[in-house]
Amino acid sequence: SIFPIFEEAGYTVARGYNDYKAKAAKAEKMILIQEEGANPSCLPYAIDRKENDLTLAQITESAIDFLTKGNNKGFFLMVEGGKIDWACHSNDAATVFHEVMDMDNAIKVAYEFYEQHPDETLIVVTADHETGGIVLGKGPYTLNLQALKSQKVSESGYTKIVNELRKKYKNQVPWEVIKQSLKDNFGFWDSIQLNEKQEASLKKVYDESFSGKEIDLTKSEYQQDEPLAAEAKRILDDIALVGWTSGGHSGGYVPVFAIGAGAQLFQGRIDNTEIPVKIAEAAGYPNN
Repeated sequence: SIFPIFEEAGYTVARGYNDYKAKAAKAEKMILIQEEGANPSCLPYAIDRKENDLTLAQITESAIDFLTKGNNKGFFLMVEGGKIDWACHSNDAATVFHEVMDMDNAIKVAYEFYEQHPDETLIVVTADHETGGIVLGKGPYTLNLQALKSQKVSESGYTKIVNELRKKYKNQVPWEVIKQSLKDNFGFWDSIQLNEKQEASLKKVYDESFSGKEIDLTKSEYQQDEPLAAEAKRILDDIALVGWTSGGHSGGYVPVFAIGAGAQLFQGRIDNTEIPVKIAEAAGYPNN
């Protein structure tokens, strides 16, 4: 385990938000990760989150709280909504939207701090790249983004559900059971009406997945998913009229938003390598 190494280096390890609150006052240095039993290496997708999972907003709040504890020297904090990228790699629109909302909640926490210290706080929000080549609109001059609300789990979350059904039915999962599970998790045949082609496509993927032959999992950068999960998500994105051009990073421009001390430095088109230089300039560091 890596935890003894942290402790030898003088770090207090907090497992989850409540543990942080209990330990923060006495800690010199802190590492905050998920509660015991959860995946310690990353947060779950916001759409899949369980009650005690950490949120990006809680992490941001804890970091600001810790870095301002008995400190009037100021601080630099970088917060990444890292799973926006993961969800875009797997072209999973509903999961992306939930991740962006989660990031937005973290920015609200930073903004509340800025409101208390407006003359000495700079917030910069940007991205290192675009992923997936996401496009809102696929031909008709309309959007149907409300359809994405019918998706209750991420593509990888639905993969876990299908895996559980495989175990329960010893790999002979009836089509009616799969249909019910698609209804529960994607709203198909309920809030979302499918046409014949879409239903036939799901049935074909089901037949191939449960034929007894070895299946090829659908691979993206960070996950391998059941073909049925990939197809259900693809159909829902199609109904929502969300398009994708890539399973990787695209060359699309990303926005840069800034507010507070030195925000005027962030105007126009900026090369990404200029951003840290401008942050340093706003903080009063010499430019060399």
